[in-house]
Amino acid sequence: MQLVPNVAVSSVIAKSPNTLSVKNFIATVFVVIASMILGLTLPMAMVRATDTLGSNLGDKLTGPLLDRVLADQANGFSTDEVMIRDDLRAGFLKELGQQLNQPIAREQEAEVFLSLLNARKAGKLTYRATKRSPRIDENVDAIAEIAVRAVTDRHRVSMDTLLADAEMREELQHEVTLIAKGIDAYAIRKSVLSLRKKRALRPELVLQVADWQREVMTWSLAELTTKLKADEVPHLPGIYMFRTEAGYLYIGEAVDLSDRLTQHTSGSDRVSLAEHLRTAEQGDVTVELHVFPKDSPAKRVTVRRAYESELIRSRHPKLNVRP
Repeated sequence: MQLVPNVAVSSVIAKSPNTLSVKNFIATVFVVIASMILGLTLPMAMVRATDTLGSNLGDKLTGPLLDRVLADQANGFSTDEVMIRDDLRAGFLKELGQQLNQPIAREQEAEVFLSLLNARKAGKLTYRATKRSPRIDENVDAIAEIAVRAVTDRHRVSMDTLLADAEMREELQHEVTLIAKGIDAYAIRKSVLSLRKKRALRPELVLQVADWQREVMTWSLAELTTKLKADEVPHLPGIYMFRTEAGYLYIGEAVDLSDRLTQHTSGSDRVSLAEHLRTAEQGDVTVELHVFPKDSPAKRVTVRRAYESELIRSRHPKLNVRP
């Protein structure tokens, strides 16, 4: 742990009261005074913390400030483009940090871009886009839908939050690489925005109601086979979805996911699915699991089938009979 010499109380008190809440201010002064009396040293992390204690980034992201940064860095493109294009995003964050005299941390990016989108929706921005976004010739809507649903189902967040958050953007691209290789990250984000605007990815009601602490897992077919052999697939109730880059292939339910998936991968009783899995390359098929605790309502077959039916209705798997 890195330590620094005793810090004078005056250096803490000198900070603007606006940057410290009363409780944090009093607590910080108390710790510093105690350290001086006892002749102790303070961890560097605590000294740094006094620079940001109580600061509320969202309150600083005013319309005029965002307008200035957009005018300087957006290059005429929309706020959506600033959020999804790596070059515009990096420039915007850097300039915003300079304007605030405070670098924007990775974990603060979601707050920044959600504030930007909210300011636009509330009519607090005077900035107007003057350029159209680049055209994407590659149609990746099916891949984008599968990947974005997996991430939003896992974290129970909106598509805006997913695109605003740095870590979730990376998770989105990881889901894409499970489905197909060599897909451009910008093309995927662009497709997600398009699907959002078309309201093509409305969250299924059953996913909002039937939470029950579910866990969402995604693997390639090869990974699934390996995990089944090692008995690492949960022996729990849930829903499974076979997927390809063309879209959802088959959606089913099981009281024991491990047992049911073992049946499918060793010769499914669903003839069309068995044929597809037999002839598919290992990297062509992925599987997504929605795993529920043993004692959740999903232990009842009627509940699982209702959940399954809703997903079949909204995601249109190729090999299922529509409910």
